[in-house]
Amino acid sequence: MLEHTDQQSLTDQFIAPALDALQNCEFTRRCPGLSDEQWTRMGIERALKECKTGRGFLQEWAMANSEEFAVDVGHFFETLKSARRLKLIAQINRVVAAAMPTHPDCRIDELEDLEGVDIYAGDGHYHKTSTHELPIKGKKRAVGHFYTLNMRSHALTHLTGADHEAGRKKGEHDMHALKRMTNEQLRQGAAKGRQVLYVWDKAGIDIPQWYRWKQSAGVYFLSCAKELFKLTFYGEIDFDQNDPANRGVLENQMVTNATSQVTFRYIKYQCPDSGIIYEFVTNHMKIRPGVLAWLYKRRWDIEKTYDTVKNKMQESKAWARTSNAKEMQAQFICLAHNLMVLMEQRMAAEHGLRNQKEIKRCQKREKITEQRAQDSGRRWAPLYLNPFKRSQLTLKFIRWLRYHIQAESSMTCAITSLRRVYTKF
Repeated sequence: MLEHTDQQSLTDQFIAPALDALQNCEFTRRCPGLSDEQWTRMGIERALKECKTGRGFLQEWAMANSEEFAVDVGHFFETLKSARRLKLIAQINRVVAAAMPTHPDCRIDELEDLEGVDIYAGDGHYHKTSTHELPIKGKKRAVGHFYTLNMRSHALTHLTGADHEAGRKKGEHDMHALKRMTNEQLRQGAAKGRQVLYVWDKAGIDIPQWYRWKQSAGVYFLSCAKELFKLTFYGEIDFDQNDPANRGVLENQMVTNATSQVTFRYIKYQCPDSGIIYEFVTNHMKIRPGVLAWLYKRRWDIEKTYDTVKNKMQESKAWARTSNAKEMQAQFICLAHNLMVLMEQRMAAEHGLRNQKEIKRCQKREKITEQRAQDSGRRWAPLYLNPFKRSQLTLKFIRWLRYHIQAESSMTCAITSLRRVYTKF
């Protein structure tokens, strides 16, 4: 017997978490010309579809929907300037992201020292300007944003847009952008008593600033050490060398440097796969050094997410030129990504639909790298073994989703189709 939800359209089921969040948003308003619900649907589909222009998207939308839902170009682009709608979509995305469960491919909940810690991989991302972008001092500046990826749930969130400082800079340095954030923004809704750890590349290093955030907001950092760091070593920090999670850890020390005037932690680590030695710095003193090294390895997930956004979702150009429109686009990209993560998890949990061919490719890569480590005489860290580990949504899944949203397929039809796609491709 079919479940009621299986008889509903895939589109309705896919977008349901966003519309559920919309019902309780404080920034909703009745707009007969383009309701908040329809506008939310349009923004999500705009982020998913391969249309290169707004006009192209609106024409496809008009052809796929009845006359009452058609929206002219001027009206849609006016909504992208709205400060109210920007607050609305930001709130929707916060609610959806906060409610996302631990991703089944994630191993963070297996590690006791990560209990009570919200962990985010962070980085900046730039794309092309809109066609009608106004030049600054004779040049069009690439549009930049700073995002974070929740390493537990894989939820993508938008921190802030890059500030070009009236054209004085081509882009904004990561630390400069982070310093514009309030403690509340950096905590991203974390409950009182929970710690927040940001895993950032070298552009996110400012030891004194992270010390202040640790003291005032319970916000910590983890990064690679800069080559020019001149460290003063204060002594070893004890760690269990027999713990399998710490395999590859060569040093775990308390240090300071000439510019920071505060102590922090230094970890030297040899990758069991490549043999490359890495140096990490952090102000979190309790997480095992091998776990911290693994978390930095997992930071690559946000880079792969950017690849999904740019090359699979085809979001490589700004929708419009206003600052509100640019941030709205970033929020819709996050929301569309998060809804796709939820839908993929649902297909696996409720219908047993996993991309088995991709899993087998992951397992094959794991065996090759494990063998390479053994041949080189290095001990393989068990944290690196994750046969279901995938860094990004696959293009076959995104193609499947696009097709059935466009076709307004029922869940039953879409499920059958995805099973066929995973079998054949």
